[in-house]
Amino acid sequence: LLYKPIDRVTRSTLVLHDLLKHTPADHPDYPLLQDALRISQNFLSSINEDIDPRRTAVTTPKGEVRQAGR
Repeated sequence: LLYKPIDRVTRSTLVLHDLLKHTPADHPDYPLLQDALRISQNFLSSINEDIDPRRTAVTTPKGEVRQAGR
């Protein structure tokens, strides 16, 4: 459940990216779509930067290495 809001932003970012590809550059909404895409990407980047330092390698009893913190 904790990843649902982030997943929603990820999907919205992909939709914005596709919408921007199919929107003519002279359309009045084009700059707004660019701003929305930039904001979404910056948000997701900041989330990734916050999560990565928390991940540490954990060795399981079977000798497998897994990522902790998820």
